[in-house]
Amino acid sequence: MIVQERPAPQTAQEARKLWVDALRSGKYKQGKFALRRGDRFCCLGVACQLAVEAGVIPEPVQTSHDDEWVYGGKFTVLPKKVYQWLDIDETGEYETGNLVSDNDDGKTFRSIASIIEREWPT
Repeated sequence: MIVQERPAPQTAQEARKLWVDALRSGKYKQGKFALRRGDRFCCLGVACQLAVEAGVIPEPVQTSHDDEWVYGGKFTVLPKKVYQWLDIDETGEYETGNLVSDNDDGKTFRSIASIIEREWPT
């Protein structure tokens, strides 16, 4: 059982701020090509885990395939409830790219956090 230390974000801006802070926290190991594989997360997987903790979506389901975790029926893009919570699209698309590609191409969580702040100001 997860114990919330603070109230769940009420606005998309608050949710994105929580996400940016989590990406910079060093708490999550970065992975590629799946929201979560084992103990490694894509940047969008971090958002999904935060959504679980905030009660936005249910706990993820672990698959037997490559130790992947499925959040809200998705394993590579954001589930609808999460992207609505963050007020972005399912891949984190912005004018010159998307967060899925940024993550899988090797940008660090810190760099991705800066992109989120620039593209979706809090």
